Amino acid sequence: MYDHVITVPGQGSHRPGMLDSWLDGAPGAHDRLAEWSEIAGLDLLAAGRDAAAMADTAVAQPLITAAALLSLARLRDRLDLDPGRVLFAGHSVGELAAAAGAGCLTPEAAIALARARGQAMSAACHAAPTGMAAVVPTKRDGASDEVIVTEVLAAGLSVANRNGSHQFVAAGPLAALEVFTANPPRGTRVLRLEVAGAFHTGAMASAQERFARAVTEVPFREPDSAMLGNGDGALVAGPADLRARLVAQLTAPVRWDLCSASIAEHAAEHAPHIELAPAGPLTKLVERARPGVRAFALRAAQDVDRVAALVGSGA
Repeated sequence: MYDHVITVPGQGSHRPGMLDSWLDGAPGAHDRLAEWSEIAGLDLLAAGRDAAAMADTAVAQPLITAAALLSLARLRDRLDLDPGRVLFAGHSVGELAAAAGAGCLTPEAAIALARARGQAMSAACHAAPTGMAAVVPTKRDGASDEVIVTEVLAAGLSVANRNGSHQFVAAGPLAALEVFTANPPRGTRVLRLEVAGAFHTGAMASAQERFARAVTEVPFREPDSAMLGNGDGALVAGPADLRARLVAQLTAPVRWDLCSASIAEHAAEHAPHIELAPAGPLTKLVERARPGVRAFALRAAQDVDRVAALVGSGA
């Protein structure tokens, strides 16, 4: 059983200024971010303050990865984490920072892959108009999970994310998505997401080919900590398995529901669930799925102090 669960959110969790607090009072953080900026070919600090720039998938993904890695470094400074007792999992692009946390990638390799992944997906988004929408049951007479999936598929869309707690993301051609959003199936609420395309569907096939080349150029290592793959919630077996999973993930659904089930199975009863920056969505999901779980979202550097005090005291 694992004593700590550390998760990393995906795209959509980012926000302007999300890097700033992680640089204050953190020796070496500015130098680290400067190095990552050079690797990404992008001024991460400036981009992280620019809402318009962050709307580009090619910019958002390395920013999210950088924020997660900076928050993880701060967390490790404050909390005594035994690598063999920590379980990592990442949602979508969050898998790259999770892989670095688990020791499968260096932070520099994770940033390089995040930039390559974002650029490839951004290019794929321009090939055809596609998009995504969140689908949840209404509070009254809400549709079942099975009905939601059936209705999404009947609309000519794919189920790109199964997040658990009755939350789904539909994705596909923009025309079909607009019809689906304008006429939600009975018992559902549908909300368009501000993303550039249909991630985790066949629309990303060209990105998958391009990203696969980038994955072969980066060294992978045997992990120090356990990590779950977000395609099926299974424990990652090693470098070759992780390489294949990262590439397959671009066109395959994110099964965070299965990750949540695996976390519940493998984590100790009172293990804290800590979501790295730019945190929020995964903490809300675990709180809905498992009321009473000790869940912490690292939205800013001061949150690490709070987590260290509570987790260290056993509260």
